[in-house]
Parts: sequence; structure tokens; C-alpha cells
Amino acid sequence: MFEYTGCGLDGIYLKNGYTLSESAYGKGVAIDNLEGLHRAIAADIVSQRTPMTGDQFRFLRKEQELVQQELAALFRVDVQTVANWEKKGHEAIPGPTDIAMRAFYSAFIHAKFGPIHFEPQAEGDDRSVFQITDSSWTETEAA
Repeated sequence: MFEYTGCGLDGIYLKNGYTLSESAYGKGVAIDNLEGLHRAIAADIVSQRTPMTGDQFRFLRKEQELVQQELAALFRVDVQTVANWEKKGHEAIPGPTDIAMRAFYSAFIHAKFGPIHFEPQAEGDDRSVFQITDSSWTETEAA
């Protein structure tokens, strides 16, 4: 399995859908349907039962192509508040903000691609493993 760190999140692994390469500049990786992978990661975040972390919050903001100032205006908070939430890294986002971000991201994806289909996740392993089948990414068992 390949640990995908390029998304800025810990614990994201790919079973397939990537190609490792070597060049004069060092090791590289090409990921099939990167946009689809990011949507699958975001759906995993939205469906988790545990509070969202600052890293996950930042990931969802960036997936919506929003800068901190735009999100602050949407949430009616100071831009420094958004920066502080994101700086917390692995710490939990406050409950109302967590719920609002999940709802806002879900509405964004629904408007752009149609309904999100996901199963609520059980608490447990901090890793998320994804695989691609017929150019569509899904979360899968780590085995």
C-alpha cells in the first residue's frame, strides 16, 4: 500500500490506482483520477462519527477552492478564527463548526456532482484505505 501524504492528511493509504516512478529529480507518483480520490477522502471525512480535525477541516475548505477569508465570511467569523481552527491540526473542531462544514461541503458536492453516497463510519482505526475500480475511488478494508 502507498501512503498518500500529498493531501495534507495523515493515515490515507491507497491499495491501487497509483504508479511510482523514478526520475533525475527523485521518486515520483502519479495517481489515477486524483479529483475522484479527493472526493472519496472528503466523503470519508463527512461520514466519520468522530469530530473533524483541523487538518480535515482545511482539506474540505481547499476542496471547495475557498480561501480562509471566504470561509470566514460564510461562517460569519473572523479570518483568524478559521486560521486557528486549521492550526489545531489533530485537535477536534468545535461541534457547530464541524457540523456546518460537513453540511456545507455536502451541499457543494451535491450541487457540482449530485448526491454523496456514503455509509457512516464506525469508530476505530485512524487509517483510511482507498482503492480505485473502473476509475471510481472508494474506501475499502485495510487487509
